[in-house]
Amino acid sequence: MNLLFYWVEVFGYYVGLYIKVKILRVKFPQKVFLCIAMDGDLGDMVASEPILPRLNEKFKDTHITWITNKKHFPIFENHPLVDLLVDQKYTLLSYLLQRSNPFHHYFNLHLSGFRIDETTGISISNPKADELGIDLSNYYNQHNLLEIALQLCDLPIEDAQPRIYLDDIPYNTPFENPYWVIHCKSNAGLRDWTDENWHHLLTQLIDTWNVNIIEIGHVNPLNFKHENFISLVGKTSLPETMKIMKKASFFIGLDSGPTHLANAFMLPGVILNGKFLNFKTYMSYSGMYKNSQKVKLLFNESGMAKDLPFDTVWDELGQLINATS
Repeated sequence: MNLLFYWVEVFGYYVGLYIKVKILRVKFPQKVFLCIAMDGDLGDMVASEPILPRLNEKFKDTHITWITNKKHFPIFENHPLVDLLVDQKYTLLSYLLQRSNPFHHYFNLHLSGFRIDETTGISISNPKADELGIDLSNYYNQHNLLEIALQLCDLPIEDAQPRIYLDDIPYNTPFENPYWVIHCKSNAGLRDWTDENWHHLLTQLIDTWNVNIIEIGHVNPLNFKHENFISLVGKTSLPETMKIMKKASFFIGLDSGPTHLANAFMLPGVILNGKFLNFKTYMSYSGMYKNSQKVKLLFNESGMAKDLPFDTVWDELGQLINATS
């Protein structure tokens, strides 16, 4: 009986969205209504941003709905091309929309099996991705995240710079410019460097360049004390974090959501990488973090990011700072 009530809840949510969009289509008959479904990680959404202007160019007068987890709304709430943000309150919303939806075009940016509804056990498939032969085991073999999104939206593959639009509400950062930002802990911990190395790096950075450093993130702040360092891990909202990052002069991080934000804000930086799942090396980024000489992507090709030698990171960082200063 609980399962039945759950389905009624989900279906009611789906019908509410369906009716809302149908009313909007009557109200704005000249517009082409598009929907993008992606409730995944922060980085996936930021990396996919360039599909918005490309879709608008293709379909001209668009009304674009983006379905995602409500916590990610700040990424696109100020975007000039996103007209409606819908909370992916139920995983099964995607399941139902794939079968019938009120949009002219519906684009699912998840790969098959990436999302499974916990209550029913139903796995969300993506026939377009399956047709392209892109799945969870091979998606990084040939493409970055933007290239995958472009293909799933029937757009030509190209390189493009992601952009993030923020509101004009002032935010006072803990340090005056210039300051650096670091992000040390990924969601699953699979991409992390060791705390010992981070502590050593912070000490060296402050001793060498007397730089102020802000740590951002959600969990597990570094236990490091210095007047030039402050950890705001778990203490700022996503909009506040983005404003801190936008004003930064340099970034050091992992392959994570904040690193995609650093790319969108075009911050020079060093990114620490290692084996992720079955991918020994891979490219997540487009735009600056794919092409610029002001960015260094370091890979431990023989293992995880945690095993990247400190001396390698320090030498590469020093060379980048000297080359770009």
